[in-house]
Amino acid sequence: MVMPICLGILFGLSIIFDGYMENIFTIVTTIAVYTYFIYYEKNYKSLFIGLLLSFFIINISIMVFIKDDIKVESIEHGDTQDETLVMLVYDGESKKYNLRERANEIYFDQGYKSYLTSMYNLHKYKGYYDSLGTSEFKDTAHKVSSGLRSKLGPKYKVVDAYMYTKPYFENMVQEVVELGYKNIIICPMFITQGKDFELFNKRLDSMELNKYGVNVKLTDVFYKSDNLAKSYTNEILGNIKNEDVDSGVLLIGLADENNLEQDIIFREKIKNYIEKEKNTKIQIKLPLLENNKDDIIKSGEQLLEFGVDVLHVVIPTCTIDNMYNKNLVESILKELDTSEVRFHYIEPKDKVKILIDEMYTQIQLIEK
Repeated sequence: MVMPICLGILFGLSIIFDGYMENIFTIVTTIAVYTYFIYYEKNYKSLFIGLLLSFFIINISIMVFIKDDIKVESIEHGDTQDETLVMLVYDGESKKYNLRERANEIYFDQGYKSYLTSMYNLHKYKGYYDSLGTSEFKDTAHKVSSGLRSKLGPKYKVVDAYMYTKPYFENMVQEVVELGYKNIIICPMFITQGKDFELFNKRLDSMELNKYGVNVKLTDVFYKSDNLAKSYTNEILGNIKNEDVDSGVLLIGLADENNLEQDIIFREKIKNYIEKEKNTKIQIKLPLLENNKDDIIKSGEQLLEFGVDVLHVVIPTCTIDNMYNKNLVESILKELDTSEVRFHYIEPKDKVKILIDEMYTQIQLIEK
């Protein structure tokens, strides 16, 4: 029984680690499998039970020993700063695949269920990075904070913080409070008050910042933003240059991640702006990501049945696209790919500028 468990553990580690660690575990697993089937009795029942036990051992070990813990020590007061601290909080992801941080995200997303699913989800995350390369999430977030910092001027200090990657926002809050910042504006950079926003609120409340004499204000999320909706609309219409071409638009929502009502409001806003152009050759669908993309694929196929020449895929569900969204786009286009229809993925080119302007406006209003 010991050998099958070791085989399972080695194989599991080879599919969740990357780089040289993945290579080491792959080589050792290959040698162990060869040794087992050559020198050990082929008891397939014991092999199955051993592999099953190894599955539980790896999942539990990931959550107990590997997951990146967020530790907030007792906060000490520093000399009071005159500046107002603006903290932009994103969900976030690391530039390269980071096992510890992604395990932490899985734990926050799935709770105790992660003790059964972490190995599978980590392997899936690793696959995103293997197929798409590095993440540009933090680079884009830095552009937003840099632009906002320039626009707000010297009375404000602007920093980035993240829910699922370093610097974690709890650690960043602790740091700025200890530096003496008493006036803090936190900007949750989410489209809707969905799962990430609710978790953000819960983690913020658990810090009990009021007992440290810190004045915390929150800006609003972005589903009400007319400018952001118009930005998507302009990008879509800008790609539809030929009026003789029948075009289809998939405005995809993420029901599991977002507040569904607010998600629909934002996508309907974009749809209404497009329809105001009175271009009857634009067919629009608002599918949700559910049932393993079935709703999206079905909506796309329905648009293709209308005889569209160009299909535009739009996912207006987050402020910055992450690896999950990019992988989703790739898989959708692969499912709908034909030699007769052209595809475009729409992401507004001026989105960073729009986010900066939106946050500047909200901060000015909240400070009055």
